[in-house]
Amino acid sequence: MCRLVGFLLGVTSAGAFGFVYLIEEYQKATGLVLSSVDELEKSSLKVKEYVKKIEAVESDLAKVRANSATIQQLAQAKADWRKQSDILTRDHLELKAHVWEIEQDVDPVLNRASSKSKKQN
Repeated sequence: MCRLVGFLLGVTSAGAFGFVYLIEEYQKATGLVLSSVDELEKSSLKVKEYVKKIEAVESDLAKVRANSATIQQLAQAKADWRKQSDILTRDHLELKAHVWEIEQDVDPVLNRASSKSKKQN
């Protein structure tokens, strides 16, 4: 009987130590899983922040694209500017020619008037 009690005591103590070992391993594994979940949560928060930043940049880019001119619009504006510049240059030259004609018409009159006043003095 002593052997039976020793056997039962040995089996019970081995079972108890095995159970304690399993509980400790379970707690370690649970701790590792919880830390992994915490890291995953932190990573997912970072990803959410990056997604928000990307969405903000995309919306800003869409606004910039909506407000920016296209290549065709720039080419049209350039052509319009050249056309207006040509018109202004032509008008300037026409006015300059007109002023020159007026000077040619006025010069003889002024010369006669100044020569008459010189003769009278």
